[in-house]
Amino acid sequence: MFRTAIVTLFAAFAAFPATADMKALGDIHIEGPMLRATPPNAPVAGGFVTIVNHGETDDTLVSASIEGPLAERVELHEMTMNEGVMTMSEVAGGIAIPAGETVILAPGGLHLMLMGLTEPLTAGDTHLVTLTFAEAGDVTIGFPVLTLGEIRAKAAEDATMDHSGEGHGDGGHMKHGN
Repeated sequence: MFRTAIVTLFAAFAAFPATADMKALGDIHIEGPMLRATPPNAPVAGGFVTIVNHGETDDTLVSASIEGPLAERVELHEMTMNEGVMTMSEVAGGIAIPAGETVILAPGGLHLMLMGLTEPLTAGDTHLVTLTFAEAGDVTIGFPVLTLGEIRAKAAEDATMDHSGEGHGDGGHMKHGN
């Protein structure tokens, strides 16, 4: 059931349309950024976003940082199923953003991990996060903080939309266009 919920949530994130929370850096488009609200004393938090590479050149998300002293560092992480056990690890070398594809950082898969939180992330707040790409450079965008319920509701709402023909496919990497 947990795996089904993660797959459903991940698929819903794949359907996120471009919103007012979209920012472009050349051919790289950043859509639907969000941070998960945390309880007091939580040491970590997750960050999620959709990255679309409209260009003809591959790029790599090499790092991320958050403005202010909110977290000691931001790491690029991936959750994978290994012999029936969900494991999380840092992604060595960054996250590939292939030309013409969409990469989704979502719960249960690739994501940003804010480490060493100095204060809780409060729903309704927005924090500036800088994403650094090997080719495109830096882009800073506001990441709103949502509760888990809000994240799930957004995913469920978007999962009911018909996006067949929009270039969306399975997994964290999807072909975009044609």
